[in-house]
Amino acid sequence: MKTLNQITIEPWYKQGWPWALIAIPFFTVVAGVITFIIANDTSDSLVQDDYYKQGLAINSNFERIEHARKLNLIATITFDQQSELISLSMRSTGDLPELIELTFSHPTLKNKDRKIAFNRLTPKEYVGQLDHLEDANWHVLLEDKSRNWILKSRWLYPHHQELTINSHSN
Repeated sequence: MKTLNQITIEPWYKQGWPWALIAIPFFTVVAGVITFIIANDTSDSLVQDDYYKQGLAINSNFERIEHARKLNLIATITFDQQSELISLSMRSTGDLPELIELTFSHPTLKNKDRKIAFNRLTPKEYVGQLDHLEDANWHVLLEDKSRNWILKSRWLYPHHQELTINSHSN
């Protein structure tokens, strides 16, 4: 048995428990700095600055949806991964326009949104070029160039290679 004079006490910096206590606030500060950097570099793409204007624009969208219903518009969209061509087949009781635009909106990341202009092949067939379309549950908007009508849908790609949008189901 050692006496009190024979016990050597190590300095605090050679013991493990003070370093464990110091590590907790240190790693908390490091995690806070990393979180701040990530939050500062990433934009809030789901938050819109002009939400009031977008709310007012909803009424015009209802009119465009109703116009599509009057025309009995039905669109079938097919994407060929090999050729990266996207084809559009339209059916309508009225005349179809020369140019049609298709917008793919990513559910969470605005920088991944895509817009494709279709060129007319036949009176009811259109084709467009689309480089890589990644896996997502896309919001799809199909509209004529003069913005008279609009068709909306969702497309779970690549689980479904084809999408049919009926104006009566909008």
